[in-house]
Amino acid sequence: MKSSSLKHFNIMILFAKEKRKPLKWHGWIIGIILLLYSSFSVYDYVKSIFLRETYILESGMTEFQIEYFTNFPIWVTIAWTVSVWGLFLATIALLLRIRIAFILFLISLIGTLVYVLYAFGLSEGREAMGVIWPAPIIITVIIAAMAFYCKKFFDIKI
Repeated sequence: MKSSSLKHFNIMILFAKEKRKPLKWHGWIIGIILLLYSSFSVYDYVKSIFLRETYILESGMTEFQIEYFTNFPIWVTIAWTVSVWGLFLATIALLLRIRIAFILFLISLIGTLVYVLYAFGLSEGREAMGVIWPAPIIITVIIAAMAFYCKKFFDIKI
């Protein structure tokens, strides 16, 4: 067996042998709510990327909103991608009680913070979002809280 294959096999064994603490009831409730939210975010992301014009035109956005949401710089699109997929994967890892959930929540938090910086500091994001403008801030706080929750749950020392 090649050494790289052996390392991969050893990592799989570590995950299989990892003692997983039971998730408390509140962890399950929060995890399921976040899984539902992040699943919708993934759905929105995929539709926005692959069915861009059709999806956006059907959403009922104004011309200003369409212009704003279809002209992100590439680094903002990357941050949005990291935020969406990081949260989705982190939530699954939390529900499976895998320690990597902590790192995934941190990665998602970084992507979200970059998006928030662009939306509120470098563009007209607040105006484009309309009445839902607080949503990115609320999500940022939730992701940060989940990273802290995972740090405590998995007893991660930093």
